[in-house]
Amino acid sequence: MNLKDKIWGSFSALAVGDGMGMPLHELTPDEIRARCGGLVTTFLPIFEDEFIHIDFKPGQVTDDTTLTVVTARAILKYGSRISPDQFIQELADWVKNNQEVWQHGNVYGPSTKIAFRNFMNNQFDSYLDRTRSWCFTGTSNGAMMRVSPAGWACPGRWQEAVQLACNVILPTHPTDVALSAAGSQAAAISEALTPSATINSVVDAALAGAKLGEELGKKSARQIAQRYPLPNLEYALELAEKAQDAFEAGALIRRVIGSHFHVSETLAMVMGIFYAAKGDPETAIIAAINNGGDTDTIASIVGALSGALNGIQAVPAEWVEKSEEVNHLNCAGMAEAFASMEDDKLKE
Repeated sequence: MNLKDKIWGSFSALAVGDGMGMPLHELTPDEIRARCGGLVTTFLPIFEDEFIHIDFKPGQVTDDTTLTVVTARAILKYGSRISPDQFIQELADWVKNNQEVWQHGNVYGPSTKIAFRNFMNNQFDSYLDRTRSWCFTGTSNGAMMRVSPAGWACPGRWQEAVQLACNVILPTHPTDVALSAAGSQAAAISEALTPSATINSVVDAALAGAKLGEELGKKSARQIAQRYPLPNLEYALELAEKAQDAFEAGALIRRVIGSHFHVSETLAMVMGIFYAAKGDPETAIIAAINNGGDTDTIASIVGALSGALNGIQAVPAEWVEKSEEVNHLNCAGMAEAFASMEDDKLKE
């Protein structure tokens, strides 16, 4: 399987998980089954009591995918060594030109919106301030949801992927907790893109990435001193090892760790489901969207990871076609661009 197909699978499964999980967010598993008549395995319209994704169509992606695209384009422009200052200028330009998108309802999370409002006021260095601030600022799962392109840009070079992830996450989520989770996802994606990747090698990369991301965060970001991703990740993997399948793994992790907005919960859930699903994109996405909580974000991240491991061929074609029809993302084109960037790097 070539690199393009792996990145294509990663991006497509990310978008599919996002659009499929969108209408189910913040519901419990029991509520999902009651409203949908059983297990959800396809794209659904929003419910009448929707309070975040107002007027969204079935399959429409949210901020998880939108900001992944913004991050990916910035990396393609500057390369894998993009600095926080370079990235913040790209992000600020997008923020100023797309106010109707990011100010729509409550789609964008608290850490991201605080940063975006600073960008609107030309306060680009606010992330460097380590003084007192709200405890939730910079610890939400926005730190993970858009970082997969850091792995796409560094296949097989997980340490480089972690550093890149920290550079593009720091402007919106300037905490050691956030950088740890971002580093974990980036390292896992980086490893998953290699020809010899296995489920265990991806999990090992995720653990190493979380550790390195935390170390880098302690040097460059605000220290939170609580709810670090690595211990939650280790515990989630223990629970997943005991589970009979990905659905049971999700239930076990949800009860003791959670499935909501804190990045430590999201990382634990993503990796637990990924491991229990044996890396299969279809199984992982279905388990994630039916598990309740922040379904769109968790499903998009686990989709990106499982899609990177198995490639576009493992993502159901009808899902990919529907997502492209609704969102016009050109996932294949994005994959080609990252694969070409890697080819150019190898020629240097």
